[in-house]
Amino acid sequence: MNSTISVLVVTHNHSEYIHKLINSLVRFKITNVFFCDACSSDGTLEILQKSPYKANVLAKKKLEGFSKNNNDLIRHFNIDTKYYLLLNPDTFFDSDFISILYNKMELDASIGIITPVLKYPDGRLQITWKKFPGFFTVLKKRLGLLKAINEKTMAGPDIDWCLGACMLISNVLMKNNNMLLDERYRLYCEDIDICFEAHDKGLKVIGDSDTSVFHHLNETSAKNIFSKYNLWNISSIFKFLIKWNINYVKKV
Repeated sequence: MNSTISVLVVTHNHSEYIHKLINSLVRFKITNVFFCDACSSDGTLEILQKSPYKANVLAKKKLEGFSKNNNDLIRHFNIDTKYYLLLNPDTFFDSDFISILYNKMELDASIGIITPVLKYPDGRLQITWKKFPGFFTVLKKRLGLLKAINEKTMAGPDIDWCLGACMLISNVLMKNNNMLLDERYRLYCEDIDICFEAHDKGLKVIGDSDTSVFHHLNETSAKNIFSKYNLWNISSIFKFLIKWNINYVKKV
Protein backbone atom coordinates (compact mmCIF):
# COMPACT_ATOMS: atom_id res chain seq x y z
CA MET A 1 0.00 0.00 0.00
CA ASN A 2 2.79 2.45 0.86
CA SER A 3 4.24 2.31 -2.66
CA THR A 4 0.77 2.96 -4.09
CA ILE A 5 0.24 6.20 -2.13
CA SER A 6 2.52 9.22 -1.97
CA VAL A 7 1.92 11.71 0.85
CA LEU A 8 2.60 15.35 -0.07
CA VAL A 9 3.10 17.97 2.66
CA VAL A 10 3.87 21.67 2.07
CA THR A 11 5.22 23.58 5.07
CA HIS A 12 5.80 27.26 5.79
CA ASN A 13 6.70 28.19 9.36
CA HIS A 14 4.92 25.21 10.92
CA SER A 15 7.46 24.33 13.62
CA GLU A 16 4.68 24.59 16.22
CA TYR A 17 2.81 21.68 14.62
CA ILE A 18 5.16 19.60 12.49
CA HIS A 19 6.39 17.31 15.30
CA LYS A 20 2.86 15.98 15.83
CA LEU A 21 2.47 15.15 12.17
CA ILE A 22 5.88 13.47 11.94
CA ASN A 23 5.14 11.42 15.05
CA SER A 24 1.81 10.28 13.57
CA LEU A 25 3.43 9.27 10.29
CA VAL A 26 6.19 7.35 12.06
CA ARG A 27 3.75 5.68 14.45
CA PHE A 28 1.81 4.14 11.58
CA LYS A 29 4.92 3.38 9.50
CA ILE A 30 3.96 5.71 6.64
CA THR A 31 7.15 5.84 4.59
CA ASN A 32 6.34 7.34 1.19
CA VAL A 33 6.14 10.92 2.50
CA PHE A 34 7.51 14.02 0.75
CA PHE A 35 7.89 17.50 2.24
CA CYS A 36 8.24 20.82 0.46
CA ASP A 37 9.42 23.55 2.79
CA ALA A 38 8.42 26.95 1.43
CA CYS A 39 11.08 29.27 2.86
CA SER A 40 10.38 28.65 6.54
CA SER A 41 12.25 30.94 8.96
CA ASP A 42 11.12 29.37 12.23
CA GLY A 43 13.17 26.15 12.23
CA THR A 44 10.66 23.98 10.34
CA LEU A 45 13.21 23.03 7.68
CA GLU A 46 15.76 22.03 10.32
CA ILE A 47 13.17 19.80 12.00
CA LEU A 48 12.42 18.09 8.69
CA GLN A 49 16.11 17.61 7.92
CA LYS A 50 16.55 15.75 11.20
CA SER A 51 13.43 13.64 10.75
CA PRO A 52 13.15 10.11 9.30
CA TYR A 53 11.95 11.80 6.09
CA LYS A 54 15.06 13.96 5.58
CA ALA A 55 15.84 12.32 2.21
CA ASN A 56 12.43 13.41 0.91
CA VAL A 57 12.61 17.14 1.67
CA LEU A 58 12.54 19.79 -1.05
CA ALA A 59 13.72 23.14 0.36
CA LYS A 60 12.42 26.12 -1.58
CA LYS A 61 14.31 29.42 -1.57
CA LYS A 62 11.42 31.32 -3.13
CA LEU A 63 7.83 31.71 -1.92
CA GLU A 64 5.50 30.11 -4.42
CA GLY A 65 1.91 28.90 -4.51
CA PHE A 66 0.51 25.87 -2.71
CA SER A 67 -0.40 24.14 -5.98
CA LYS A 68 3.04 24.69 -7.51
CA ASN A 69 4.80 23.47 -4.37
CA ASN A 70 2.85 20.20 -4.43
CA ASN A 71 3.44 19.77 -8.15
CA ASP A 72 7.15 20.52 -7.71
CA LEU A 73 7.36 17.71 -5.16
CA ILE A 74 5.95 15.32 -7.76
CA ARG A 75 8.35 16.58 -10.42
CA HIS A 76 11.45 16.86 -8.22
CA PHE A 77 11.17 13.34 -6.80
CA ASN A 78 9.67 11.83 -9.98
CA ILE A 79 6.69 10.57 -8.01
CA ASP A 80 4.41 8.29 -9.98
CA THR A 81 1.86 6.51 -7.82
CA LYS A 82 -1.77 5.53 -8.06
CA TYR A 83 -2.91 7.91 -5.31
CA TYR A 84 -1.67 11.20 -3.87
CA LEU A 85 -2.52 12.22 -0.31
CA LEU A 86 -2.46 15.97 0.29
CA LEU A 87 -1.86 16.49 3.99
CA ASN A 88 -1.50 19.78 5.83
CA PRO A 89 1.50 20.21 8.16
CA ASP A 90 -0.85 21.21 11.00
CA THR A 91 -2.64 17.84 11.00
CA PHE A 92 -2.06 14.74 13.13
CA PHE A 93 -3.86 11.44 13.63
CA ASP A 94 -4.23 8.58 16.11
CA SER A 95 -5.51 5.87 13.75
CA ASP A 96 -4.40 4.48 10.41
CA PHE A 97 -6.86 6.53 8.39
CA ILE A 98 -4.78 6.21 5.22
CA SER A 99 -5.37 2.47 4.95
CA ILE A 100 -9.11 2.96 5.40
CA LEU A 101 -9.32 5.57 2.63
CA TYR A 102 -7.05 3.53 0.37
CA ASN A 103 -9.13 0.36 0.73
CA LYS A 104 -12.33 2.23 -0.15
CA MET A 105 -10.79 3.75 -3.26
CA GLU A 106 -9.49 0.35 -4.33
CA LEU A 107 -13.01 -1.08 -4.08
CA ASP A 108 -14.60 1.67 -6.18
CA ALA A 109 -12.82 2.95 -9.29
CA SER A 110 -15.42 5.72 -9.67
CA ILE A 111 -14.03 7.56 -6.62
CA GLY A 112 -11.75 10.41 -7.67
CA ILE A 113 -11.22 11.94 -4.24
CA ILE A 114 -11.89 10.74 -0.70
CA THR A 115 -11.47 12.60 2.58
CA PRO A 116 -11.91 11.71 6.27
CA VAL A 117 -13.75 13.61 8.96
CA LEU A 118 -11.60 16.54 10.13
CA LYS A 119 -11.70 17.63 13.75
CA TYR A 120 -10.26 20.45 15.79
CA PRO A 121 -7.61 19.24 18.28
CA ASP A 122 -10.23 19.44 21.06
CA GLY A 123 -12.45 16.99 19.17
CA ARG A 124 -15.01 19.40 17.73
CA LEU A 125 -16.13 18.71 14.18
CA GLN A 126 -14.73 20.89 11.41
CA ILE A 127 -17.10 21.72 8.57
CA THR A 128 -15.02 20.47 5.66
CA TRP A 129 -17.55 18.50 3.57
CA LYS A 130 -19.22 21.27 1.62
CA LYS A 131 -21.63 22.17 -1.15
CA PHE A 132 -20.29 24.29 -3.99
CA PRO A 133 -20.81 27.84 -2.71
CA GLY A 134 -23.12 30.41 -4.24
CA PHE A 135 -22.27 34.11 -4.58
CA PHE A 136 -23.62 35.24 -1.19
CA THR A 137 -21.80 32.47 0.69
CA VAL A 138 -18.51 33.54 -0.89
CA LEU A 139 -19.22 37.20 -0.11
CA LYS A 140 -19.99 36.51 3.56
CA LYS A 141 -16.83 34.43 3.99
CA ARG A 142 -14.60 37.07 2.42
CA LEU A 143 -16.12 39.80 4.62
CA GLY A 144 -15.48 37.68 7.70
CA LEU A 145 -19.20 37.26 8.37
CA LEU A 146 -19.14 33.47 8.02
CA LYS A 147 -16.67 31.20 9.81
CA ALA A 148 -16.01 27.61 8.77
CA ILE A 149 -17.41 26.26 12.03
CA ASN A 150 -20.77 27.93 11.25
CA GLU A 151 -21.10 26.62 7.70
CA LYS A 152 -23.45 23.80 6.78
CA THR A 153 -21.89 20.39 6.35
CA MET A 154 -22.86 17.80 3.77
CA ALA A 155 -23.83 14.48 5.31
CA GLY A 156 -21.83 12.34 2.88
CA PRO A 157 -20.70 10.02 1.62
CA ASP A 158 -21.24 11.87 -1.68
CA ILE A 159 -20.16 15.49 -1.31
CA ASP A 160 -19.47 18.45 -3.61
CA TRP A 161 -16.00 19.31 -2.32
CA CYS A 162 -13.72 19.01 0.69
CA LEU A 163 -11.02 21.06 2.36
CA GLY A 164 -7.57 20.37 0.94
CA ALA A 165 -6.05 19.79 4.38
CA CYS A 166 -6.47 16.04 3.88
CA MET A 167 -7.61 14.52 0.61
CA LEU A 168 -6.65 11.30 -1.15
CA ILE A 169 -6.66 11.88 -4.91
CA SER A 170 -6.62 9.36 -7.75
CA ASN A 171 -3.93 9.79 -10.40
CA VAL A 172 -6.76 9.86 -12.94
CA LEU A 173 -6.86 13.57 -12.07
CA MET A 174 -3.21 14.10 -12.96
CA LYS A 175 -2.76 16.69 -15.72
CA ASN A 176 -0.03 17.43 -18.26
CA ASN A 177 3.49 18.32 -17.06
CA ASN A 178 3.01 16.24 -13.90
CA MET A 179 0.48 18.70 -12.51
CA LEU A 180 -1.92 17.41 -9.90
CA LEU A 181 -3.21 20.87 -8.90
CA ASP A 182 -3.86 23.87 -11.12
CA GLU A 183 -0.95 26.27 -10.61
CA ARG A 184 -2.99 29.34 -11.49
CA TYR A 185 -4.12 29.38 -7.85
CA ARG A 186 -1.47 30.79 -5.54
CA LEU A 187 -3.42 29.90 -2.42
CA TYR A 188 -7.05 28.84 -1.89
CA CYS A 189 -9.54 27.29 -4.34
CA GLU A 190 -7.15 24.56 -5.48
CA ASP A 191 -9.19 22.08 -3.41
CA ILE A 192 -12.59 23.16 -4.73
CA ASP A 193 -11.09 23.24 -8.24
CA ILE A 194 -9.84 19.64 -8.25
CA CYS A 195 -13.10 18.45 -6.67
CA PHE A 196 -15.06 20.23 -9.38
CA GLU A 197 -12.77 18.65 -11.98
CA ALA A 198 -13.50 15.23 -10.50
CA HIS A 199 -17.26 15.79 -10.81
CA ASP A 200 -16.78 17.17 -14.31
CA LYS A 201 -15.06 13.90 -15.27
CA GLY A 202 -17.87 11.80 -13.79
CA LEU A 203 -15.92 10.82 -10.68
CA LYS A 204 -17.19 10.86 -7.11
CA VAL A 205 -15.93 12.96 -4.21
CA ILE A 206 -16.49 11.02 -1.01
CA GLY A 207 -16.56 12.05 2.64
CA ASP A 208 -15.72 9.00 4.75
CA SER A 209 -17.21 8.97 8.25
CA ASP A 210 -15.34 5.85 9.38
CA THR A 211 -12.11 7.68 10.16
CA SER A 212 -10.87 11.10 11.22
CA VAL A 213 -7.85 13.42 11.32
CA PHE A 214 -7.13 16.32 13.67
CA HIS A 215 -6.47 19.71 12.09
CA HIS A 216 -5.46 23.10 13.49
CA LEU A 217 -7.71 25.27 11.29
CA ASN A 218 -6.52 28.88 11.44
CA GLU A 219 -8.77 30.51 8.80
CA THR A 220 -6.03 33.03 8.08
CA SER A 221 -7.86 34.78 5.25
CA ALA A 222 -10.99 35.36 7.35
CA LYS A 223 -9.18 37.12 10.21
CA ASN A 224 -8.40 40.28 8.24
CA ILE A 225 -10.38 41.13 5.11
CA PHE A 226 -7.54 43.42 3.96
CA SER A 227 -4.80 40.83 4.37
CA LYS A 228 -2.78 39.43 1.46
CA TYR A 229 -4.36 36.04 2.22
CA ASN A 230 -7.84 37.40 1.63
CA LEU A 231 -6.69 39.09 -1.56
CA TRP A 232 -5.20 35.79 -2.75
CA ASN A 233 -8.49 34.10 -1.89
CA ILE A 234 -10.54 36.62 -3.87
CA SER A 235 -8.12 36.34 -6.80
CA SER A 236 -8.44 32.55 -6.75
CA ILE A 237 -12.24 32.76 -6.72
CA PHE A 238 -12.23 34.90 -9.87
CA LYS A 239 -9.78 32.54 -11.58
CA PHE A 240 -12.00 29.61 -10.66
CA LEU A 241 -15.13 31.29 -12.03
CA ILE A 242 -13.36 32.27 -15.26
CA LYS A 243 -12.06 28.72 -15.69
CA TRP A 244 -15.34 26.85 -15.12
CA ASN A 245 -17.89 29.62 -15.89
CA ILE A 246 -21.15 28.14 -17.22
CA ASN A 247 -20.33 24.62 -16.00
CA TYR A 248 -20.11 25.95 -12.44
CA VAL A 249 -23.29 28.02 -12.75
CA LYS A 250 -25.16 24.85 -13.68
CA LYS A 251 -23.88 23.09 -10.55
CA VAL A 252 -24.81 25.64 -7.87
